Amino acid sequence: MISHCGIDCTRCQTFHATAGNDDALRREIQQYYKEIGMDIAMQDLHCRGCHSEEQMPTCAGCPYKQCGQAKGLTRCAECAEYPCESLQWYTENYIKPSMGRLIL
Repeated sequence: MISHCGIDCTRCQTFHATAGNDDALRREIQQYYKEIGMDIAMQDLHCRGCHSEEQMPTCAGCPYKQCGQAKGLTRCAECAEYPCESLQWYTENYIKPSMGRLIL
């Protein structure tokens, strides 16, 4: 359950909200996204992991997934350029610890 960018999907709140069909948790996640300028509908807060077919619409064009696939890799950590500047910036700015889990 490791995403392309290296995040453990089992620590992600969106993943847990999907697995547990937890609308209260989805509302918390939705509020986090609003705070960073993204208005995401509740029904779009649904993800079963980066390597599944059920991902959030915001992840459809994930540059890390696209880059890795173009290089024939399953995750960024396999790349000789890891961590690239873009991935490092993303991790520092958007991966926030919350209640022992991640909000993605």
